[in-house]
Amino acid sequence: MFLRLRFVILSCAMLVLSKAGNAADPLRVACVGDSITQGVGILHPEKDGYPARLQEILGTSWSVKNFGVGGRTMLRKADPFDHRPALGSSPDIVVIALGTNDSKTPIWSGHKGEFVADYVAMIKEFQALPSHPQVLACLPPPAFPGNWGITEETIVGEVIPAIKQAAQQAGISVIDLHTPLLESKPWFPDTVHPNEAGAQRIAEVVAAAIKAK
Repeated sequence: MFLRLRFVILSCAMLVLSKAGNAADPLRVACVGDSITQGVGILHPEKDGYPARLQEILGTSWSVKNFGVGGRTMLRKADPFDHRPALGSSPDIVVIALGTNDSKTPIWSGHKGEFVADYVAMIKEFQALPSHPQVLACLPPPAFPGNWGITEETIVGEVIPAIKQAAQQAGISVIDLHTPLLESKPWFPDTVHPNEAGAQRIAEVVAAAIKAK
């Protein structure tokens, strides 16, 4: 009788622990960005874009949401990214990948002096959320050499240093999406947007940075 009762108690305890483990909410990742995050140029971005590939790599303990919007900038006086939906997702991790469109000559030449302040302001809005997310700033992928006014020269010479400066001021880490893709021109058919292979590589780099944290 005692052994039977002990077995029942142990079985119940294991069931409770199992349900508690299954009930744990996955960690939420908000992928903030432009058309590269959105998946422009990829036939099925919902499964082959970088956020979707990131979800596959991280697994079911994570919930990755794609907030990418084509053509958007970090600069508020240009074509600013509306980060309110991402703020409303109560993220645990925020991956910001903006700056490519900011490199367009009319935009950058007119407002580059405001870039760092605008970037830091967005970071602080995310950091102030009740979920207290960890924010990661991505350096833009290379342009080969660019299109639609986007220029690799400006990305390398001015946008990337400005992102590093903003990250330093806000006390957050940087994910380098530029260097790992420098030798991957075939993965950027239109010279700006990565194909499925490029998206996979971006997802791998972002996943490694998240896991390291």
